[in-house]
Amino acid sequence: MLLTRKQLHCCNRISFVMIKKVFIYILVLLILFMSFSIPALSVSLLQLDQRLISEGIILIDGDTGQILYEKNMHKVLRPASITKVMTALLALENGELNDTITMTRNALRPIEPTAAIISLVSGEVLSLEDALYAMVVVSAADASNGIAEHIGGTVSAFIRLMNQRAKELGALNTNFTNAHGMPDNNHLTTAYDMARISMAAVNTPGFNEIFSTSLYEMQPTNMRATPRVFKNLNRMITGAYVYDDLIAGKTGWTRSSEYTLFSAAKRDDRTLIGIAIKSPLIDDKYKDMTLLFDYGFNEFEEIDFTADELNRFSLVNADGHELELDFSGNEVFTCLIPKSFSKNYVRIDHNIEESDIENEVLVTMEFSLITSVSWTGVKELGELTVSARVIEPVIEDEPVIEDEAVIEEEPEPEEPALDEPEPEQDEAFADINEQTGNVEFAKEDRTSWSFLILIIRDFGVFIVIFIASVCILINRKRKKRVNDQRE
Repeated sequence: MLLTRKQLHCCNRISFVMIKKVFIYILVLLILFMSFSIPALSVSLLQLDQRLISEGIILIDGDTGQILYEKNMHKVLRPASITKVMTALLALENGELNDTITMTRNALRPIEPTAAIISLVSGEVLSLEDALYAMVVVSAADASNGIAEHIGGTVSAFIRLMNQRAKELGALNTNFTNAHGMPDNNHLTTAYDMARISMAAVNTPGFNEIFSTSLYEMQPTNMRATPRVFKNLNRMITGAYVYDDLIAGKTGWTRSSEYTLFSAAKRDDRTLIGIAIKSPLIDDKYKDMTLLFDYGFNEFEEIDFTADELNRFSLVNADGHELELDFSGNEVFTCLIPKSFSKNYVRIDHNIEESDIENEVLVTMEFSLITSVSWTGVKELGELTVSARVIEPVIEDEPVIEDEAVIEEEPEPEEPALDEPEPEQDEAFADINEQTGNVEFAKEDRTSWSFLILIIRDFGVFIVIFIASVCILINRKRKKRVNDQRE
């Protein structure tokens, strides 16, 4: 029986509506399935690379040094006035705030005419505290040199202390040539190195109070009868980009370095340190730092690895020998991971470093997410360096056989052994175990459809595109068939 054109059109329309409903149902089920089976991750990380402007950037946890985000962190750049973070660190480590500084011609002579100063003169006497506030709040280069000469004996000796301390803190690509950050072809650092220096500074008593001051009044000196008033121009402290959780900050600029910024913020029990170097415009560094802090505070949560958990690992040293290590000297190891992720998704790689202590090694643990979730765009979670004790292997003495006659007995006939079935293991989690080496962590939350989860997790978007393409193709054929019928 032939259908009329109207009936044929009605059938085609019904079939198209059905296909459309089926597609919607499949799409909704797929979204629900993925939302329940895999961790949710904010898109903020995926946007960071596109939105951050500064050339060298890093964000670290201020307590552990874990790297939460980085962009060109090892690229050698000019630090400008964030150099003063190191100057202040050495001053607080080696001096007292009530120390008396007497300015000399040698301290004042090397200062460039374009540098920011508070017009100190030779023979003027001020306290180390006043000099520090002048150096930080209004970036006074003359106060920086006064501090350098007071702590080091001479400015050049202080610069040697700066470079020595930098290497002690792990800043291996840094070379300071002055105490204030004015341009010099050999005055160089990296975002990573400045983060290492800043981490030590932020945890030094008195540092945060000085580096978060918005207004300071310096009392009269023997050479000046009126007070000097310093107002901080850091826009994260007093301007349009004020960040409520900020605990320390220092800006910098020279024509060759462009804009630079060190900042530290604390919310609840979490301290974050950010470095931005070579920002083209004055506001760029503040925008970058705000994005970094929001990301670090809002998108991460802490997970703990106990010493017992880490003691399960046996590591191979540089000579290829397997070592059993005991981490029990350290109570808990903490790292930050994106929210909604768990230990099942964390991979830990270990590198053994040399140690001066006998039977003890330094172990660098690199935290990252396993390959099956790498589509999220998450980078390495960071690294921690801790000490561990090497467990000496126990060698049991072989039993001594006395030289006596041994009566051999005829062995009893053995019963044939029954083949025991091998324990079943999820294919998906076996893959996770192989990638992470964390067998115990990966056993949690195991389900019979884990492999399906991984497939849909990685290929869900392609499945949706495929279904949509099929529906579009069917719709086109339907329209063509209707047009043919009309003709």
